[in-house]
Amino acid sequence: MTRELCTSLIDGFIDARHADAASDYAQQIPTRVIAEILGVPQEMSETFVGWVRGALEFAVADPARGAQARVEIFMYLQSCIEERRDQPGDDLITYLVQSEVNGERVPERIVLGMSALLLVAGIDTTWSSIGSALLHLATHPGDRERLVREPELIPTAVEEFLRAYSPVTMARIVREDVEYQGQAMCAGDRVLMSFPAANRDPEKFEDADRVIIDRARNPHIAFGVGIHRCVGSNLARMELRVALAQWLARIPEFHLDDSAEVTWAGGQVRGPRSLPVLFP
Repeated sequence: MTRELCTSLIDGFIDARHADAASDYAQQIPTRVIAEILGVPQEMSETFVGWVRGALEFAVADPARGAQARVEIFMYLQSCIEERRDQPGDDLITYLVQSEVNGERVPERIVLGMSALLLVAGIDTTWSSIGSALLHLATHPGDRERLVREPELIPTAVEEFLRAYSPVTMARIVREDVEYQGQAMCAGDRVLMSFPAANRDPEKFEDADRVIIDRARNPHIAFGVGIHRCVGSNLARMELRVALAQWLARIPEFHLDDSAEVTWAGGQVRGPRSLPVLFP
């Protein structure tokens, strides 16, 4: 399904010889894949984009907008849950609604929470990673040409793009007073754990600030680590691999459109929001 989706998206702009690789391609892929998993109409993809950007990106400067987006997400998914109780489908929401744990149905609030988490956490993060990878390839022709010649290297390159352009910075609340490397943190303090900074730690990675698409040893933490490691990492990896493979197969040569601007999202998820490219 993901391959067919990528092919269809490229069909929509390849004859024009230009595209916004972020909004026309990267942002469309995880949105529609998640819609397929949840069993909701593909036509909802643009609505999902608006909700997710509102909840994650715009909420930093406008908390009310973020709160409204979250309300709309939960209200929509609640209606989907109620519908699946009467009209089951072949999708994740139906599976959760019908599941039992220790002989009891999964509580509705858990079904709602899991569905919302999939929607919010599985879209922006992945489209940001796809967009960052395409930005790198648009500005590093040597790496792009090598992946065109050696498509079998794409899975290794994906891991390096995840390391070098990690999209997520996670937040936590300190549970008890602690000092770490001379920095005191008190219970209740809010802290940010910068996965992107950790993934460029020169004590962990050789040539940490250089993107090496055939890096053999790559213990990055773009998906987190420990008990909070991203449960959707395998899905994200698949989408990244397929998105890059399909793009490079159809558009082996491309570069940034110097007449337009590359823009980035702020907040806890960082990635290109506008990525204008040209191709012959």
